[in-house]
Order: sequence, then structure tokens, then C-alpha cells
Amino acid sequence: MPKKVLVFLVEGVSDERALAAIRRYVPDQYRVAIHVTHGDLFTRPGIRKNVKARVGDQVRKMMHETKYRKQEIAAVIQVTDTDGTFVAADDVRVNASVGRAPVYQESGIMVANSGIQQYIQKRNRIKASELNVMRTSDEIISGIYYFLLYFSCNLDHVMHHKRNMTIEEKINQSRAFEQACREDPQHFYYFFHNQPFTVAGSIDETWSFIEKGTHSLQRYTNFQLVFDLLDSLEGSKLRSEKKN
Repeated sequence: MPKKVLVFLVEGVSDERALAAIRRYVPDQYRVAIHVTHGDLFTRPGIRKNVKARVGDQVRKMMHETKYRKQEIAAVIQVTDTDGTFVAADDVRVNASVGRAPVYQESGIMVANSGIQQYIQKRNRIKASELNVMRTSDEIISGIYYFLLYFSCNLDHVMHHKRNMTIEEKINQSRAFEQACREDPQHFYYFFHNQPFTVAGSIDETWSFIEKGTHSLQRYTNFQLVFDLLDSLEGSKLRSEKKN
């Protein structure tokens, strides 16, 4: 019987590198496909399709590229950055000393001028709404389970303890983490367990936490829940075998 596929949607190539070690923890009856969306699906201006359709399009694109059929896909696990999305509008502040790119800090987002301030405030409203749609979605495309996990304020912040990284820094740090996982097969697992940045609770509880105050700017993640999801997949197989 062909192996079922677990699809991981990530935003960039450095994210793919940093999370590649997840393959070691997937039950034997599954295979992993990591699909890079090349950007944030929740903040794409000028696209009229609703967010669920946009995410579904990425899954279809992955299916076209890999030749996997719909019935072969067990679940889609999407990973997103919070990017300070849930902070109050007043927490997006003008500071003429910063460049054109927003600077994410512990308690606010610094921007160069009022035009960028208004853009970020609007982006946050839209992204918050679209994240709420997707985090409460149980499936993507008919019959494919869907889960949305987050890194705050982004993957680099959690994995490398640094916000506002350059592309070169992202690549170098993700390579270093990938190498650490090769040298120690359990490094990836223990990195996400019993850490001050992992948010305890169910998926719903961890999302409720990150939406409060300025948590979406601070160093938090619920990615450790992926191991529970993988355990539940294995458990489902075992329960099925017991019935037969």
C-alpha cells in the first residue's frame, strides 16, 4: 500500500532547511513533502481569492509538482510567522531613525513614517482576520486534514533568538541548525521541548495566547504540537490495526 503524504507548507527556503529534520519523527507509514510558498500567504496584496482558496492553490501546486494525488495526502500542516500581527494599532510606532523595512521589537513595531505605519496597521488587521479563518479550519480541499502552527515573531526569532535578520543571516543560521540536527539526531526534538518559548496547551489555547497583548512580537511558538499530531497519526493506525 502506498505511503500517505504529510505536507508541510513553509514560507521560505531557510524555513525548509530549519524544519527538514521533522522527517525523522514521522511514522513509517507516512512520507513528508515540504512545499515552499515563497512568501506569506496571509499578506499578499491585490489577490482577490479568499485565504482558504489561496492555501488550497499551494497544495494543488505541490500536488502538480510531485504528482501526488489527493487521496494520497493525509494532512497539511502550515507554518506561519506572527510578525506582530495581533498588536494594537498604537504599538506600530513611527521612528524616523529606522529604514524602510519595519523593525520588530519586544513591545512594538518601529516604522520610518506614517505611510508605512498605516500600511502595517492595515496588514495586521487583514492578516489577523485571515489567520483566524485558517486556524479554525479542519480541512483544506475536501477531505484533507489541515493544521496551522506559528512562530513568533517569526521562525528566526524562535530558532535563532534573533529578529530582523538579513537573508544571508537566515541562510547561514538555518544551515547551522540543519548541521546540528545531523550531528545529534535528537537535537530537533529536544529543541522544542521544555523550553520557555513553547506555549503550552491545545492548538486553540496556544492561538488564544499569541493573540493577546504583544505576545505576537515576542519569542513564542506552538510548533511543538506537531509531535502530538504525529503521535495521533501513529495512534490512529494502531487503533485501526486493533479493529481488523
